Amino acid sequence: MLAGVMLFFCNPQRRVASLLATIALLVSPVLSAAPKQLTLKYDLLQQGITIGTIKDQLSVTGNRYQIASLAEGKGIYKLMGERTLSSQGQVILNTLRPARFESRQSKHPDKALISEFDWAKKVLNMQIKGEQETGALVKGTQDLLSVMYCWMWQPPAAKQVNLSVVNGKKIAPHRFVVTEETTPLQTEAGTFKVVKLADADGEKTLYLAKDKGYLPVKLVVQDDGKRMEQVITSITGQ
Repeated sequence: MLAGVMLFFCNPQRRVASLLATIALLVSPVLSAAPKQLTLKYDLLQQGITIGTIKDQLSVTGNRYQIASLAEGKGIYKLMGERTLSSQGQVILNTLRPARFESRQSKHPDKALISEFDWAKKVLNMQIKGEQETGALVKGTQDLLSVMYCWMWQPPAAKQVNLSVVNGKKIAPHRFVVTEETTPLQTEAGTFKVVKLADADGEKTLYLAKDKGYLPVKLVVQDDGKRMEQVITSITGQ
């Protein structure tokens, strides 16, 4: 035992190799837990009444990821058409790095929002309803879709997380207060132990399932005095 310890401290190359191996052991469980293909379905509620559905599809190939989200209305809300979001980019270290984000509405193709992340130049190029704008990129910036799923690779470990999020029109800083809920969340997809990320502005609250690899299982948004909820109904894939 002592001989091994001495060899560790006296041999720099072995020391570095051992440190890298240790880091790999610490990081790999999170990375390996992330699925390759995943489909999540949600109910969309306004003031407690179901007005539509959302279907998210996550695909990971090598170090590339792609997320597609389709929202459709029910009943009279179906007249509003479909809304699609997409995010694609890289899986680096233990998080997602978006390269392109799109937001489109079937009834208003002229109102498309397209954001391209130039990480080399630290610049965000935004196409907003046909107009071009730019913004400064900061490390760790996510988009509206990737911010829902990035926790699968890097679960929130602190009581507070600061993160910038691109919504297609601008980059906005967010401060999330992290708490572990004592009461399990009951849904159609099952009952989950959840971690709650509450935006400091009080408008958004994201619930992540600890026992399901920190998948997003519920999102609550306060919009113009109305409570909007996105609640999981099914999870398929691996």
